[in-house]
Amino acid sequence: MHTDVMPAVSIVLLNYKGAEVTIDCLKSLQKISYPNYHIVIVDNASPDDSMGKIADYLKLQSHDESITYGTPDEAMKSHDSKRKFTFLQTCHNGGYGYGNNIGIKYALKNDADYVLVLNNDTVVDPEFLEPMVHMCEEDKSIGIASGKIYFYDRPEVIWFNGGRFHPCTGRVEHVNYNEKDAGQDTLRKNTFISGCMWLIPRRVFETVGLINEEYFMYLEDLEFCKRVLDAGYVLRVCEKSRVWHKVERTHTQRGTFYAYWVAKNKIKYIKQYSKGVCKLTGILYHVFYSSLFWILNKRFDLFLAHLKGILEINKVDKMSTI
Repeated sequence: MHTDVMPAVSIVLLNYKGAEVTIDCLKSLQKISYPNYHIVIVDNASPDDSMGKIADYLKLQSHDESITYGTPDEAMKSHDSKRKFTFLQTCHNGGYGYGNNIGIKYALKNDADYVLVLNNDTVVDPEFLEPMVHMCEEDKSIGIASGKIYFYDRPEVIWFNGGRFHPCTGRVEHVNYNEKDAGQDTLRKNTFISGCMWLIPRRVFETVGLINEEYFMYLEDLEFCKRVLDAGYVLRVCEKSRVWHKVERTHTQRGTFYAYWVAKNKIKYIKQYSKGVCKLTGILYHVFYSSLFWILNKRFDLFLAHLKGILEINKVDKMSTI
């Protein structure tokens, strides 16, 4: 692809009380070789001083006139395509889908050909974007593209190299998880792509809509992938694209927030999308296996949060924090 015809990519970063990791991500993005990009940072009503820290960093890195600030409506009125950064503020923390959707809608309204939804706790290779865009330009059946994602603190160990969803257990599998990179082939037939990094063509949002905000946090990536697959698109991983993720290594390091929302959203997903006997086995597996897992690890607080999530499956409470 020649520079003058490279598609416009809007990179959406969602921040919530994570100024330091967001700034690290921005530092890596400012070194990328892809020329035609715009960064949309969405702060999801952080109660700390994240917004001020990120704004101060951006001002130090560029002239203030190269940054658009404000609420989504304010930013739209003052948008300038020559600016590299847009910093949006939400009025409340509506979760992963809500915050990212604000950035996605802003990007689409400003003529993005692709939207890159990227976790703020990542660091990217300078040449990570070109091969993903090239792959999508060559194959119009691709609905979501991603790359090889590694553990940040173990830079040659794979965190994600493709994904599978197992409907009869409800399990989500990361291919080659925790393996040292030895040139493993990327999975061709993916049924899941982690929301850690999604490169999505504009037409996909126009076909399937935005991220489901009812999930608040966790499993919204699985639900979005399902809709993309059902629309006839495929999910691909580009082995030439490399990203490092500052991820927690074990579920037991996570808190009650995680246990509650995974329990609630996994059951929600299975009830909506699984069929026949897999619906029954998926629910039973998730309810009893996860309960046993928390109990055996002596995490009774997470066991109770898990049960609460299951019992509140029909509760519409996007602001629950446990």
